[in-house]
Amino acid sequence: MSDYGETVHLPLLSPTYLVTNPEDIRHILVVNPRNFHKAGGLVISKEVFGAGLVTSEAPLHSRQRRVMQPMFHRSSIARLASQMATTVSSRVSSWRTGQVVDLSLEMMDLTLVIASAALFSVDTETTARDLGAAFTTAQRLITRRQRKVPLPLWLPTPTNRRYKEAVARIDRLISGIIESRRKRSHQPQDLLTMLLEARFENDAAMSDQQLRDEISTMLFAGHETVSNHLTWTWYLLSRNPDIEARLVREWSSVLAGSPPALEQVSALTYTEMVLAESLRLLPPVWTLHRRAVERDQLPSGLSLHPGDELLISQYVSHRNSLYFADPETFRPERWTSDFKQSLPAGVYFPFSLGPRSCIGDNFARLEAVVLLTTIGQRFKVSLVEKDASKEALLTLRPRGGMRVTLQRR
Repeated sequence: MSDYGETVHLPLLSPTYLVTNPEDIRHILVVNPRNFHKAGGLVISKEVFGAGLVTSEAPLHSRQRRVMQPMFHRSSIARLASQMATTVSSRVSSWRTGQVVDLSLEMMDLTLVIASAALFSVDTETTARDLGAAFTTAQRLITRRQRKVPLPLWLPTPTNRRYKEAVARIDRLISGIIESRRKRSHQPQDLLTMLLEARFENDAAMSDQQLRDEISTMLFAGHETVSNHLTWTWYLLSRNPDIEARLVREWSSVLAGSPPALEQVSALTYTEMVLAESLRLLPPVWTLHRRAVERDQLPSGLSLHPGDELLISQYVSHRNSLYFADPETFRPERWTSDFKQSLPAGVYFPFSLGPRSCIGDNFARLEAVVLLTTIGQRFKVSLVEKDASKEALLTLRPRGGMRVTLQRR
């Protein structure tokens, strides 16, 4: 960052700028967000996410967010802690000392099962791996299409065929969820019920296409980010045994071997620091892409024209040495209350900022605590390979998975 300045003009087909000035980031995401529409991979991926909450623009985005917001209030997600812990405990009950597992794949399966049950009251235990694989295939092909001039999907190229097959697998599962719910006489109080019961102008229900787009978006976002966050956290802990030892001592003191009850979460202060630092160094959502709609000027002085594109990278901003001393070092102790309050908006934003910030941030934070503590009290996780390369898709993932050896504590 210090070598290239706060704004970098990237040599791409359309005027594109990497923006790192915190005030500029705040302007784009918080002050004038309606002038900056989504761009990049999320727009290319319309076959997967359609006009779901992550990709849609106002006024549709605002309308859909109002419908779904009650599901993600703290009071609503509070009841999910014990359900999450039960799912995790059941999943790891078959793990054994000395066993080698792909932790990335295990976390993907586990978080998808939790998201499906919590948001849609669906058991995906037997289908999670297939669905997760379809989302992964789609991500890789979306990223490939983003880096090249994409060929029309009607052309029967191998890439297009694989992409369409992945989308079809996702669609089949979502259609099954919707059809099964409509046959039920009792409607559980979950996100799917909120979507089905929503009424708009002239008492119109949500269209089937919009319903499908929101379910796909929430299934993806509800498992992909948390699973990568946890996988990277285990990676960092395995490389920093002193930090892991302090974490285990906190769990022993506060939890005494049990999964965390909701009222205990606030007492896990060092756990919160570890998770915050993991999100700083290896944020699952590692970049945001926007396109200017009208002329604008950023606080740093950059003049923007309609069509100009902006990249905002959490991976880069979270390493700003003006705000993070020794930025490449995993140091959870930095996350004191005073330190958090000292950070300007636009410096640390793992869940984005403003009206487009992640609707499920409270859900994700709770899930990360429950999974980390429930698994971590039972097993020590050790890397098979001491390093992991990064795969920059829509999310930041470990390339080729992450093989670890399990050791019961």
